Amino acid sequence: MRSLIVALIIHLTLNVLIFLKGWDVFKARKVFRISWAIVFVFELLVYIIGFIFFRHLPSQIVHPIRMMGTSWMFFLLYLGGFVLIFDFLYLVFRRQIARPKELLNQPKKMKFFVFISSIVLVVSIMYYGGYKFNNPEVQQVNITINKPAKKIDSVRIAMIGDLHFGYLINRDDARRMVDLILEQKPDLILFVGDILDSRIEPILEQKIDEELSRLHAPLGVFSCTGNHEYRFEAEQKIEFLNNAGIKMLRDSAVLIDSSFYVVGREDFVYPDRLSLKDILAQQNVDMSKLVIVLNHSPHDLDEEVNAGADIALYGHTHHGQAFPGNIATQIAFEVAYGYKKKGNTHIYVTSGLGLVGPQYRVATVSEIAMLNVEFRH
Repeated sequence: MRSLIVALIIHLTLNVLIFLKGWDVFKARKVFRISWAIVFVFELLVYIIGFIFFRHLPSQIVHPIRMMGTSWMFFLLYLGGFVLIFDFLYLVFRRQIARPKELLNQPKKMKFFVFISSIVLVVSIMYYGGYKFNNPEVQQVNITINKPAKKIDSVRIAMIGDLHFGYLINRDDARRMVDLILEQKPDLILFVGDILDSRIEPILEQKIDEELSRLHAPLGVFSCTGNHEYRFEAEQKIEFLNNAGIKMLRDSAVLIDSSFYVVGREDFVYPDRLSLKDILAQQNVDMSKLVIVLNHSPHDLDEEVNAGADIALYGHTHHGQAFPGNIATQIAFEVAYGYKKKGNTHIYVTSGLGLVGPQYRVATVSEIAMLNVEFRH
């Protein structure tokens, strides 16, 4: 409830600030002012219906409402940023940086041109960002492991994170994503959590398990838990994924084809989460074999490195989703996105295939990471 209140306050504040800016810019154009006001009233109604009464509506209605609402929020954030930048530059060039009231004296034609140009620029960015989300990239990551794997010389692993199926990323998206994963013909499919978003109702209603159950790989389909699996109805969601054919590894390990291990860790929100060393000991993991660790959040890479993991896979960051979020995650995490070798551990943090909130990628990508692992005997 508290998060809803905070989101509502931020949303309303942005709406008021941008509305007042446009109301001033369109002062001499009555038609523009009326149209501007209608858009904001309509958006407010959409927000109230979609984000407050969403549990009383079918997902087919909530999906487009939330798409409009989150897109509008994205629009406001970017437009607000451009407005601040252009107003600041105006004051700098006018040498009136200490007198922000000078903004009221801007020439009307200049204000109109700059504001309309900002709107066009934001809409263009949103179009590009939507294209980037809906057209994921397949990253090829080559890894050489100096350990034997019996009769296996190499293995192709599809690594996927943060799909966030629910109200916003629906069954149509699930079908598209599953098709893309299967097109890669992986030997093994590994998820790093947050397959499902907050609520389970839209997932059940849309029968997303029918899409997930199409996933198949000769060596299996596995996942660790993510923080969104634990937001609501945690055990029900985890059972749902197991029943859909995705084996959830919860502080446990599985030996694949007698050749290598996949270890799945509980997310940090899980109260009884074990240390990786305890998991390896309890599961009698033979460290002479390849050990792949799935851990949703990359906030502490050293634990996997110090425990002797050969490959450590993470998600969670989304690489910030959209600029400047990518910069923020690079500051917050040692590795916010991509490959790094630390000690003897090969690390990969995926930006994810899905998203939370606005369905736009700006300066980041939606992706599948194909890990081409070669064994040197």
